[in-house]
Amino acid sequence: ILGKSLPNVVGYFVTFIMTKIFAGLPLTLLRTGALLRTLFIRLIFREKYLTKSEIEEARHPAQMSQIQYGWEYPNLLLVIVISFTYSCISPVILPVAAAFFSGAWLVYKNQILTVYMPSYESGGTMFPMACHRCLIGLVCGQLTLIGYTIMREGFYQALSMFPLPLLSVKMMNVFKNLYVTPGACISVERAVEIDIRRNVDTSFDPDVYRQPVLTETISEPGLLRSNVDSSFSSSSPVIELGTSGKVV
Repeated sequence: ILGKSLPNVVGYFVTFIMTKIFAGLPLTLLRTGALLRTLFIRLIFREKYLTKSEIEEARHPAQMSQIQYGWEYPNLLLVIVISFTYSCISPVILPVAAAFFSGAWLVYKNQILTVYMPSYESGGTMFPMACHRCLIGLVCGQLTLIGYTIMREGFYQALSMFPLPLLSVKMMNVFKNLYVTPGACISVERAVEIDIRRNVDTSFDPDVYRQPVLTETISEPGLLRSNVDSSFSSSSPVIELGTSGKVV
């Protein structure tokens, strides 16, 4: 029963991806959150009573000008996993997924280049993680295809596809050794450029912009014993005690 009903479920996922194409991508382009916030502020507050910084924050909110990686990445990976799972069972999903990623490429290219204002630069740190998750989705799709083939009594076909998940897992380690681990270090070309400029003094004194009096280390005040002894002997009277104990 599951083997016969599994291909029929692809209609739901095709509709799901088409909804993301015609509703999700336009909402991403429209940025409804920032739009509603701007309209609310303009309706409630008068612009002449707001400061320049408040007006700038209302028109270009810093919190909403950042790309939400925790929201955008899972949405894209979900479509990838669905496409990998049903690409062999029901290939009709492939043109729909291709249309989604074509539209997503245009939308996110516009948003990243003209709308989002990143407050930091990660240097592509999230790309290995995204690539790793895509390969995990590929493994899930391969296991689903093997299970579906077994349910359809295609044992020899399932046996021939058994090495595919193992090869995908092996490629994860290959990509990690070839790209992820070397990517954590600077390139050879960059290292050569740094070595050429080694004659430049790259040291920096942390106290260069501080007042000289503030750069002094903590020290305990000391007394000059020779001066103290000489001044004490010359200015103070000599006190002697007699045999009876009286001061002479």
